[in-house]
Amino acid sequence: MATPKAKTQESQQKIEEAYHLAEEATSEAVHSLKNKAQESLNEGSEKVKSVTNQAENIIKERPLLSIGCAFLAGWAVSKLIK
Repeated sequence: MATPKAKTQESQQKIEEAYHLAEEATSEAVHSLKNKAQESLNEGSEKVKSVTNQAENIIKERPLLSIGCAFLAGWAVSKLIK
């Protein structure tokens, strides 16, 4: 039969193992979330660049229409503010 001291040590070892397993799992989860966040950020950045390029092309193709839209948007905002 195991002595109470041996049982205590065995329990302590099991607790330490569980602690280390939890620490490893947490570390892996944080690393995974970090990678997913970085991927999402990169995708969002690419989408913003794409939309910006499209807007630039439209403005270059139709500068008068772009100026008219900007004027109309400014006028509408000024009316909403007043």
